[in-house]
Amino acid sequence: MNRSKHALAEQHMKEHFQLLQSDTVERTGLGIRPGNVMVTVRDYNTLSHLKWALERIDTKEQDIVVMSARVSQFGTAAYDLATEQIFSDYEQQLFTRAVSVAENFGKHVSLLVVPARDPWSAIVQTANNLESSAVVSGLSSKMTSQEQAFYLGHAWEAMPEPKRQFIFQVVRPDGKVDTFHIGPHTPSLKTEDVHLVHRLWLNITHEPGLETLHHHDILTEALTRFAREYAGRDRQEILRDLRKASGVTVTTRALGDSGDWNTTPLPAHPIETTPPSPAPANTEKPVKKKDEHDEGPPTPPVVGP
Repeated sequence: MNRSKHALAEQHMKEHFQLLQSDTVERTGLGIRPGNVMVTVRDYNTLSHLKWALERIDTKEQDIVVMSARVSQFGTAAYDLATEQIFSDYEQQLFTRAVSVAENFGKHVSLLVVPARDPWSAIVQTANNLESSAVVSGLSSKMTSQEQAFYLGHAWEAMPEPKRQFIFQVVRPDGKVDTFHIGPHTPSLKTEDVHLVHRLWLNITHEPGLETLHHHDILTEALTRFAREYAGRDRQEILRDLRKASGVTVTTRALGDSGDWNTTPLPAHPIETTPPSPAPANTEKPVKKKDEHDEGPPTPPVVGP
């Protein structure tokens, strides 16, 4: 009896979807506020990441957009497509479940289907057009979260300007969340790296004429020298040391093959993961000049547990 009631409720919800077809995705036309969070969905049986977002976001302050990227031969909506090509039975079931999950939280979500040849490009372009502050996805059954971030970051780099940076969060089945910054951003430094820069600063500022040196001056000089050596004769030695430090095994990859969501990619370099757990308290008290300002990385719009 319960299954019968549930089936009738789902059918009732399907009949009430209003399809609004558009050639482009525009935030103002959809009535979505900037700084929204876009949640990508593909399987109506795995919507735990949508629940995770709904638990943490106040939709009175921040909109949630549930987006499904349809990989098909129809790259755009430039032609008059049949209803089943725009909104298939599977997508009706997918969005019916998504709306049901949102209603359990008493919150509103906006629904969006984007036909595309490459889902990664569709995600970054849609997030850019909607001025999204974050994209939340579930963990792929065929990729690690680092690989998902790699392909998303590669699609972002290929997108023409102007483009916005955003946070990408992958929610694992166990509830753990991996956070990545898509686009240029301030890198997270390990505690020992911060202390190394500070020790160098303490020593160098004792040199004549360098009393007013800043920490960032040391980083600028180090990066400039690194770029020069990487472009010169020391390239292979640098790569060897970096592989040793990161534990990366050298493999080949075809970036052009990243469009298929069902393709198992080779190990990829992450864009950047969530900073590790805080290191034990250090008794060394750092010295800071009065005109120095330490600014940490921006707080993600969606905060994991």
